[in-house]
Amino acid sequence: MGVMTDGLSPHAPPRFLVADRLAGTARAQRWMWSETFCKWLRRPLPSAQYARRLGEGQRFALRRGSWMSVLVPMVVFTQFVDVLIAQGVIHVAVAPAHRAVAHGLLLFASVWMVAWAVSLRSATQHIDHVLGAHTLTLAIGFNQLCRLPLATIISVRAIDHRAVRGNDDWHDVHQLKPRDVTVLSPLDKPTLLIELAAGANGASWTRNGSPRPLKRWVAVYVDQPDAMRAAVVAAIAELPSSAARQP
Repeated sequence: MGVMTDGLSPHAPPRFLVADRLAGTARAQRWMWSETFCKWLRRPLPSAQYARRLGEGQRFALRRGSWMSVLVPMVVFTQFVDVLIAQGVIHVAVAPAHRAVAHGLLLFASVWMVAWAVSLRSATQHIDHVLGAHTLTLAIGFNQLCRLPLATIISVRAIDHRAVRGNDDWHDVHQLKPRDVTVLSPLDKPTLLIELAAGANGASWTRNGSPRPLKRWVAVYVDQPDAMRAAVVAAIAELPSSAARQP
């Protein structure tokens, strides 16, 4: 677990940073292809098993975001259309000696995009955020996992994107700088903002299994931010008075 000071959790960097990042990328690819093949072959999904390992508690879904509900299916559909057009262009524009390689690379890229979209949507449909008795676990598919002890949470607020005006964005609405916020939702706009106590212990964040530094503020997407906020507030109120911090 990371130890937070001044609102950051300064994990000691790995001795071999490049190797650690490459290992994380390899894990992400393994998760992606495993989820996709199990989905297509109608076998038990790795994401369902992973979700059970997150522990018991109230679960809050994140499957209705614009990427998950609309854009990811569009990626799958457009790949089947675009790849036919691109293959035709290669047949006309590429020299015969290089056509086989170009066709193969394009086909692999298209299959990879479809697998990425299928696995991302499937994992998001099965993996939820989990509010336990003492810890809030924020999970974005297989790739990102953030564990926040409830005693380290100072405030929880919903992000209202409708309040944005002109050139402002949600950071401006909440008087924050992007550099001060860990955004866990890589595609969908975050809907919940969590403030952590400076110097708190036990908060951690990993991406593809590799630890990352955690900022003072954490922003994440959830389908029902108001319901999740109310549940977190209630859970903090039930902590022993010496540990609880009322949002």
